[in-house]
Amino acid sequence: MYIRITTKSDTWSLNKRLPKEKGIKNIGTVLGVSQPVVTIPGFSDFIYSSKIQNHCENAEPERFCNQVCNCSNLSAEDIIAADPSFSFPVYSAVYAIAHALHNTLQCGSGRCNGMVYNVQYQRMPTSLCSPECPEGYAKKQTGIHKCCFNCQICRNGTYVNRTEDPYKCINCKETEWSAEGSTSCSLRVVEYIPFTDSGAIVIMVGACTLMGLTLAMSVLFAINYNTPVVRSAGGPMCFLILGCLGLCSFSVFFYFGKPTTSFCILRFLPFLLFYTVCLACFVVRSFQISCYDNLFLCT
Repeated sequence: MYIRITTKSDTWSLNKRLPKEKGIKNIGTVLGVSQPVVTIPGFSDFIYSSKIQNHCENAEPERFCNQVCNCSNLSAEDIIAADPSFSFPVYSAVYAIAHALHNTLQCGSGRCNGMVYNVQYQRMPTSLCSPECPEGYAKKQTGIHKCCFNCQICRNGTYVNRTEDPYKCINCKETEWSAEGSTSCSLRVVEYIPFTDSGAIVIMVGACTLMGLTLAMSVLFAINYNTPVVRSAGGPMCFLILGCLGLCSFSVFFYFGKPTTSFCILRFLPFLLFYTVCLACFVVRSFQISCYDNLFLCT
């Protein structure tokens, strides 16, 4: 007893009628190798147009007409639904020849050196599956051929470089930007308020005035530290509150001038830190006053 294993080409593996034949199982195990089934672009439209035009219906038997044959017994649906193992290899061969002619005749320069395809209709040959994408569009390949693609616009912050890679939208650097459908990135323009601006001067003068008032108030409280008014206001806590208010105003100066990493940090850190301490002191002092009032009422 032995097992027979046979290797066959895609003519066997893609044939739809062969598995239905009687006695086919008696030949043993068959390993079929096939190419992937790919939809041929424009094949259905070509078959339908050929059946409608029927240019060579009355042609002489010995006369050859380009891509038209006497297939009156087959409908367009029968041809389209035929085994793909026959149509795709023919398409691949014709495409390879057309691509070779395209390069040989230098059709990429806009002309094909005067060669005419299908003399009856005077049509120029073309091996392009998809037209070229507009500026700012990247090619998104469809199918197995690189010349068959869809055009996809590049989003904001990206661009397409047709010389390097026309199939990919490249991200701009952090210091660059680009609009939708760009072919390059532009440097970001840094805008800031200089110290000499009139608005900046007014704000800085106000901050200096507030810092001067807090300093003067601190000196006044220090001179009268032992008085009942200062002690009832909070005593040592008053100096902490006044100091935090003055240091909060110090962060205003870092909002002007050319921005740097240290400037960006000092814009927020002093204000958040000292203002939080100042508010905490107000809460604690309010709690102390509330407790004193309740204690006084109880007594």
